[in-house]
Amino acid sequence: MMGRWQVWLPYQVLPKLIGQQRLKSPTWRLRQNSGVNMIDFMTLTWFHLKLFAQNSYFRTIVFVTTIGYVLMQYVAANAVHDLGNQTIWLRAGIIGTWAAGTSAAGVIPYQRAQGTLAYVLDTSKGEAVSLATLIIPAACFGLLAFPVAWLVSLVLGINTTGISWMLGLGVITLWLSVILLDFVVAGLFVLTPNAMLYESLLLVPILIGAGIYTVPQRYQMVVEVLRLFLPMATPVKLILQPQLVTGFDVLQMLILSLVWLFLAHFLLKISLQRLRVTGDMVVV
Repeated sequence: MMGRWQVWLPYQVLPKLIGQQRLKSPTWRLRQNSGVNMIDFMTLTWFHLKLFAQNSYFRTIVFVTTIGYVLMQYVAANAVHDLGNQTIWLRAGIIGTWAAGTSAAGVIPYQRAQGTLAYVLDTSKGEAVSLATLIIPAACFGLLAFPVAWLVSLVLGINTTGISWMLGLGVITLWLSVILLDFVVAGLFVLTPNAMLYESLLLVPILIGAGIYTVPQRYQMVVEVLRLFLPMATPVKLILQPQLVTGFDVLQMLILSLVWLFLAHFLLKISLQRLRVTGDMVVV
C-alpha cells in the first residue's frame, strides 16, 4: 500500500538540505521571492506532475481503468451491434479522469505519514498554494484518459467521431470540476488516518451522481438529487449530451463550483488549525 506512494520520497531528504543554497527543488526556489504568481504556481505544479508520471501506480490507474472500461463497453456494444455509439470512448475518458482524481484522497495523509508534509508546506507562498500544487496533478494526469480511450476505441473499430470545440469545452470544465472535487476530498480525508484505504469508494458514487451510468428507474430520483450537488454533472452532460445542456445547467455548475471551493477552503482551514495548534495531524 505505501510503496505506490514513493513518488514523494525525495522530500524525505529536505531536512538535510534546508539552509543549503544548492537545493534545486521548485519549492526552495519559490521561497526566494515574496508573493505568488502564475509562473511560480505552474512551476511547482509541473514538478509534482512529473513525479506523478514517474510512478507506476498512477500510470496504472489511468491506463488500466480507461482501457478496461473501453473493453467492457466494447463487449456489451458488440453484443447488440452498437459499435457506432460514440459515447463509448467518451465515457471511458471521463471514468479514467476521475479514477486518477481519486488518488487525491491519500496525497496529504501520505505526506503526513512520511513526515515530509511540514517541508512541503514550508514555503513563503503559503500552505494553500503548496497544497494546491500537490493535489492538482492528480486531475492533470487523469486527462490522459481521453486520448487513451480514443486510441483504443479506434483500434477496436468503435465510433470515435464527435470531436468538436464543444467536446473540448466539456473536457476543460470536467478537468476543473475534478480539481474542485479533489480539493474537497483531500481536505476531508486528511482528517482521517486511513484515507488511502477509502480511495476506491469514491469512484462509482461520484460517477453515478454525475450521470455516467444508467440506473434503474426506481433509483433515478436519487441520481437526480446527487446531480444537484456535483459540479461535475454539467461537464459530463456537456461531453455526452451537449445538445441537452441548458443555461440552468451552466448556472448550476458555476454556483456549485463556488460552493465546493468555499468548502475546500473551510476544510483546509480546519486541517491547518489542527496542524498548527493541536498537533493532531502529527506533522511537526
